[in-house]
Amino acid sequence: MMRRVKPILRVFAAAMIVLLVARSSFAQSAPQIDWNKINAEALDDFRTYLRFDTTNPPSNTAAAIAYLKSILDKEGIATETFESKPGMVTLVARIPGPAGVKPLLLMSHADVVPAVGANWTHHPFDADLKDGYVWARGAIDNKAHGIMALMTMIALKRNHVALRRGVEMMVNPDEEAGGDNGATWMVNNHWDAIDPAFAFNEGGEGAADWLGIKGVTFTVAVSEKRVDWLHVTVRGKGGHGSVPKPDNPNLILINALHRLLEKQPPIRITKIFADAMESIAPLEQSPASFQLAHLEQPGVAQAAMAGVLSPYNVQALMRDTISLTMLNAGVKVNVVPTIAEAGLDCRLLPGTDAGAFMKRLRDLLGPGDFKIEYLQRPDDAPPSPTSGEAWDAIKRVVASDFNDARVVPWMTTGGTDSRVLRAKGVPAYGFVPVILGESEVSRIHGDDERLSVENLNRGIKATYDLTMDLCAARH
Repeated sequence: MMRRVKPILRVFAAAMIVLLVARSSFAQSAPQIDWNKINAEALDDFRTYLRFDTTNPPSNTAAAIAYLKSILDKEGIATETFESKPGMVTLVARIPGPAGVKPLLLMSHADVVPAVGANWTHHPFDADLKDGYVWARGAIDNKAHGIMALMTMIALKRNHVALRRGVEMMVNPDEEAGGDNGATWMVNNHWDAIDPAFAFNEGGEGAADWLGIKGVTFTVAVSEKRVDWLHVTVRGKGGHGSVPKPDNPNLILINALHRLLEKQPPIRITKIFADAMESIAPLEQSPASFQLAHLEQPGVAQAAMAGVLSPYNVQALMRDTISLTMLNAGVKVNVVPTIAEAGLDCRLLPGTDAGAFMKRLRDLLGPGDFKIEYLQRPDDAPPSPTSGEAWDAIKRVVASDFNDARVVPWMTTGGTDSRVLRAKGVPAYGFVPVILGESEVSRIHGDDERLSVENLNRGIKATYDLTMDLCAARH
């Protein structure tokens, strides 16, 4: 027995020596990054970038893009800018790789939603640093992601990293208004300026103890609900406010909206959602573990919605949704208006028939002189694959850079620019490597948006590691 074991041990020992030598060789050849220096630069650049008011509308990103371009130019990184409309400027930066190999694209958008400064603890465009956080509109959505890409490009360039695949970053305007003058415009008019193998964008991040699961779960977006924005108007008969009448357009609209909103579309479990829930089911306690693995059985989804799937942002992925977001009517308190208007933010699941959805909506509004106009039509894009080079790299980086963390394929309730790449057949993933608590998530598009310096730093490191995994030459 011993004589047979010894040769096996010798082979095993030799193999371990080869492995250790290989690892040592890789460690010596890999660039040694001074992360303290990178992080200090990033914080300064982040705060300066946030101070540019890129509110959409009007989505004037020219000055902010010029600032980012000046940093890249100083580093000797090739840049191009594209202007879809006056002030709406997109930046593309490149570190080329071998000819014939499509690059990795790091995406972000420079525009931000409006902010009412009077409601904020810190002015939304001052980028104050306090209590370990940077407070500003766009701190999470989505300027931090742009800085993570920027510092990754800088680290690659300074350290002369040999690439087997080129790296690009694109920062565009108009995402917060649908992207017609941003990413969509770039895809339709300047596809040759990007044309990536795959892309990383906003749309997914890490959360501690998500759905009661111990540790950190990264919900990485491989798809999203389809944006269906509608403007509804109804005509009635105007007159004096002292004479109430049933043909008041405000009454017609209010009653119609009540009929519509009290009958939200039915629950429908998509494959993406079912797969995500089934993947985490073994990590849950009973009965949640059973429920998540059998959501398509009668009554199971409803039971889960009363427990493990009670969060509204999760339930929004289980049906098409209709949100009343705008109301407008009247010019004076004693004048009955002729027209009343409403804005509806509808989000459709993959596979929903948009025509059938519109018919149902019209039927529920009922009688009345209603006019329904599209502000943005729902479009279709295939989901990104949950296997292959890019997906596997995400899983490796999450495992190596974050403690007790896992990756779950996800679908976003909100729309992102990723959809226009997916429609072109490019796998695009919503993955921002930060860990956000509910307190931070609730500030996105709200008051006192902020990001911790810790999150900024680990996001830069993980973005760099992900890029190295996919693009660095193998030794």
